[in-house]
Amino acid sequence: MATVRSAADLQIHTRASDGMDDARSILRAAEARGMDCIAVTEHDDIAGAVVARNVAERSGSPVHVIIGSEITSRAGHILGLWLDQPLPMLRSAAETVSAIWRQGGIAIIAHPLARFPPSLGERAIDRLLADLQPELADERSLLALETANPHPTARWRRERVLRLNRERWHLPETGGSDAHFAEHVGAALTRYEGDGPEALRRALLSTTTEAEIISLPPWREVGLRRILAQPLRGMTSTPAAALRRLRKSA
Repeated sequence: MATVRSAADLQIHTRASDGMDDARSILRAAEARGMDCIAVTEHDDIAGAVVARNVAERSGSPVHVIIGSEITSRAGHILGLWLDQPLPMLRSAAETVSAIWRQGGIAIIAHPLARFPPSLGERAIDRLLADLQPELADERSLLALETANPHPTARWRRERVLRLNRERWHLPETGGSDAHFAEHVGAALTRYEGDGPEALRRALLSTTTEAEIISLPPWREVGLRRILAQPLRGMTSTPAAALRRLRKSA
């Protein structure tokens, strides 16, 4: 019997944070592009991912939704997948990863070495691995590296990231579109054997995933007005949500 080969997009944003489309639109796009799993990773929150999972279950979508978040550490953004609760922002990178692990989640260094958005650089990743060395000895404490992100700020450093990972870091590799529009879903992929979230998790734990960049669609497909509106949404919705969470935790 032939082995099933599946695809996941492990970094997607919806209107629950700074994305431009709702969960239903994201799920339709993921299904149309043959995704087995997606991770909805709103900034410093999981509410949007919970909504997306509920929409998928109610609508009978074949796409599995993983509860995730793009967490703002002091060193840069870190993705947490399989989360139960949102995590505090502005902790050190090591504290952020350890907090993800305490929830039984998997941590992924997002868009490494990119100048923007906030990203862990080469020295920060070296330091993170050194800080986490005792915990990394536990096979359940998984740290992965996003090596396929189609956006220019991440893509132009991709070859260096791949080389450093091959020579020094040896982390499982993932791909995520970092989609803020439904049209961008699937522009970068994580490929793995099997199907469903548990198969994806096993592939990450066994370092057998493959990260692939497809491409971003032409800007005309998204619409210039929507493209121009998204950064403004990011500058308003994301800081406002962060401020509400900081006040609530004070």
